Amino acid sequence: MHDTSCLLRSSTCRQGSVGSRLGRYDSGLYDRLRDSDVGRDIHANLKRGSPIERSCGSDSLSFNTDPDHPMFRPVERRDQSSWAAMPLDLMMGISKRQGDISGGNPGGPINLRETIGSTAGCPRTKKVALIGVAADCEYTKSFNSSVQAAQRNIVNVVNSASQIYEEAFNITLGLRKVQVLPGECPATPPASAPWNAACGTRQNSGPDISRRLNLFSAWRGEQNDDNAFWMLMTTCNSGPEVGLAWLGQVCINTASRQSDRDGGPTQSVSSTGVVVRTPQEWQVFAHEAGHIFGAVHDCDSELCASQANVARARCCPLTADSCDADGRFIMNPTSGRGITDFSPCTIGQICTAMGRNIVRTSCFTNNRNVVTYAGSECGNGIVEEGEDCDCGGEEMCANNRCCDPRTCKFRDGAVCDDSNEECCRNCQFASSDTVCRPSAGPCDPEEKCTGRTALCPKDSYKKDGDRCGNGLACASGQCTSRDMQCRVMMGGRLGGNDTESCDFSSCSLSCRSRSSSPDVCIIGMQYFLDGTPCVAGGVCKNGSCTGSSFGKEIRSWIDRNKNLVIGLSAGLGGLLVLAIFGCIFRRCRRPRPKNRKMAPMKVRSVPDMWTSSVPPDQYTRGPPPGPPQNIPPVYPPPAYSQTYGRGDMPSPRYA
Repeated sequence: MHDTSCLLRSSTCRQGSVGSRLGRYDSGLYDRLRDSDVGRDIHANLKRGSPIERSCGSDSLSFNTDPDHPMFRPVERRDQSSWAAMPLDLMMGISKRQGDISGGNPGGPINLRETIGSTAGCPRTKKVALIGVAADCEYTKSFNSSVQAAQRNIVNVVNSASQIYEEAFNITLGLRKVQVLPGECPATPPASAPWNAACGTRQNSGPDISRRLNLFSAWRGEQNDDNAFWMLMTTCNSGPEVGLAWLGQVCINTASRQSDRDGGPTQSVSSTGVVVRTPQEWQVFAHEAGHIFGAVHDCDSELCASQANVARARCCPLTADSCDADGRFIMNPTSGRGITDFSPCTIGQICTAMGRNIVRTSCFTNNRNVVTYAGSECGNGIVEEGEDCDCGGEEMCANNRCCDPRTCKFRDGAVCDDSNEECCRNCQFASSDTVCRPSAGPCDPEEKCTGRTALCPKDSYKKDGDRCGNGLACASGQCTSRDMQCRVMMGGRLGGNDTESCDFSSCSLSCRSRSSSPDVCIIGMQYFLDGTPCVAGGVCKNGSCTGSSFGKEIRSWIDRNKNLVIGLSAGLGGLLVLAIFGCIFRRCRRPRPKNRKMAPMKVRSVPDMWTSSVPPDQYTRGPPPGPPQNIPPVYPPPAYSQTYGRGDMPSPRYA
């Protein structure tokens, strides 16, 4: 049995080739676990008469296979049902480029034949996807109810799966949380763990594997963590189905309720999966995690019977010219011994999805000061607290001149590790003019090393809505528009440059060709980028139009129709100017009235006693005054004294 300190590929885990090591896990480790730790047959729940092949049940989930899902509903008449459908961030969520994930071009439906074997889009330096694993009572019971034995097995399963993820995608699976429940199943599952229920029997109907996934997904949405995903370990299969997971949900830490259009119960969708314990347990774990990263099944003879499955990205072909992958790789629909690698098509699909922002990478961490479930362990490939570096044991560190694999400390003179950090060159900090993250366009400026640290500065990008070109604006670090995203993502299917967005109301990708089929909308496999404008002045966020308002809608309409607004404004302005000039012209042409003589003013005679006070020439003088008449003299008004009466009013006093 692998040593329990062998967490995520410690040095003792890395002897021999991947195939031989994993082969030993299949044939030896499982047998010893079964003999020593398993108290009952873990296959007891397989129904009599079930096929020997154990399969993945992800394609049986109505959310993943609903014909109305944007991924599988390519053509829709514009006058039929709503284009919005179900939020695709729950399947292939959109997010900006994170860390040093290369690429960054706005992505569309991936042509799986064209990306076979491509690693463009995968991290250039090692990243860590921290995960959580829970085990129900039935899983623990299969280890004679030994919680410690169940924990050890989980560590080994994650350890084996992590190696092929690092080799294929440069991403290590770091086990952050492990929750193993006691082997005694409760009569009623507690609210804190509604997924912890006994397997169904003929007498008692327990939740099937799909129901466990729904319960586990709802629980995961309440955990308030930033784990890349959570996986539930159980022994309760449903017939031949020994695993299932939601597609493309990596880094989504919430749970969304989705209606089942087949009339089944409402589904909770999150970054979760369920793995049933079998002899191929670690392969099933890696397989279901692959779905969470966005991988579809490899094509087999049944899927290859319809070329539409390949054309619509429903399965991964072996090569550009050959469909059937012949069951040789991890994402084969059925499990089998000796499978140790992802297919070139799956590698191309996942790397391209990350590079095109089709799946999220925001939760991946730099490989430095990582906190894991088992604590610091030199040789596991994860740089934990107290370690300078960790290149993964002596075999992996053979060509590493910066890190000592025995101590996980820098070698003499080294200050960083080139294989682990973007701003490290020859074990020294890169100069301040070194570009560690190139620009992905006018909305995503390049980042340069500081010269003082081995880490690349945090990725930054311009504000959503900033203008970056003719009719273009920034959205999630991309200079784009709704029409441009349709041309990039669906131009090949719809005829190229005349491809445009069907409407402005939805955040689901819906495009049409003006020339070939203007009345037919093609529904894409994802949403418009976060930050893309939508109805009423809102912006798309996780597939929903948020921040809408009437005022914003007016401004948004003006922005979308600037040419029309400018034309109308020019026309109306010209009409207004013409109207003003017309009024002035008519005013000037109107005949003026003739001057009329003013009628003489009638002057009223003034009494003689006032004539002396009239200013000269103010009135027309009358006849000369007559002789003086006897008029009483006019006395001056009485003077007031400076004393006041009771009423505070001055009392008059005559002189």
